[in-house]
Amino acid sequence: MSRLKTEPPEPVRSLAELFAIAHGMEEESASRYAELAEQMHRLGNADVAAVFADLAEMERGHVTSVDQWSRQRTGASPEAARRRWRPPETFDEQAAAEMGSSRLATAYRALSMAVRNEESAFAFWSYVSAQAEDPEVRQAAEKMAQEELLHAWILRRERRRAFHAGRQALPTAATQGPQADVADPHRLEQELAVRLRELAAERASAGGTDDASLLRRMAEDSEEMAEELAAGGIPLLAAGPHPPVRAPAAGEQQEDRWHAALRLAELALERYMGTAEAIKDEAAMGQAQSLAERAIARYARLESLSGQAARG
Repeated sequence: MSRLKTEPPEPVRSLAELFAIAHGMEEESASRYAELAEQMHRLGNADVAAVFADLAEMERGHVTSVDQWSRQRTGASPEAARRRWRPPETFDEQAAAEMGSSRLATAYRALSMAVRNEESAFAFWSYVSAQAEDPEVRQAAEKMAQEELLHAWILRRERRRAFHAGRQALPTAATQGPQADVADPHRLEQELAVRLRELAAERASAGGTDDASLLRRMAEDSEEMAEELAAGGIPLLAAGPHPPVRAPAAGEQQEDRWHAALRLAELALERYMGTAEAIKDEAAMGQAQSLAERAIARYARLESLSGQAARG
């Protein structure tokens, strides 16, 4: 996952301020994607221009969603004057500049940049959630983080399609369909539960009782998900090798333990999203989508907690 170069300078103090920040970020992204679409048109790259035009439209939809959510929660549309500071950069300007001047830009590169932008926005809202003093702001920021993470995974799906389309265009390209990994489909959740309980014990010993309680609940949820997978028999798509269950090594740093848990959570999310996209059976698809929603919320919480632990 992408990380921010700098953290938010201070906590967001109200929902009105949070919506103003979100509205501005989404508007800026929509504007930048629209500019890139125009640049690609001028360079004669119609395929990539269409990708950027779609991304601009997607971001305009996010602007509308933030506006509606603001009116529901505060009774008013977002106001730029509510922003007390400019958010850290989440749009990859360097990549945008390179893309905008290249006739060799591809749909895959454009979508890769968009994925990084969404992951950076996810990191930003995770920081906002971790810093928030107002419970309503914390919950809203966590929801924003979950939305950005979902957007990133949707764009990852489109990027995979662009990659395979590019391979199919090559005469010698060898293509293979997704392979189902049905061996112990619940193992990943079991491994994650072990890691979460290790982190809960660590946080409890450091005096972080609230964090420890949340991590234990997350571990219990992972165990429940493992049981559901074992009982339901969903053929999850393979997502590559993952670390085995093991006790923390004597010299293992705290950052390494959080990274291991985050990696497992990310792999689980990738598998649920991929399965929900590819599976044909409606009942199994619904179960995979439900698991994906729970995994998105879990990853957002875990990312937020890891940030708090890193800050002491």
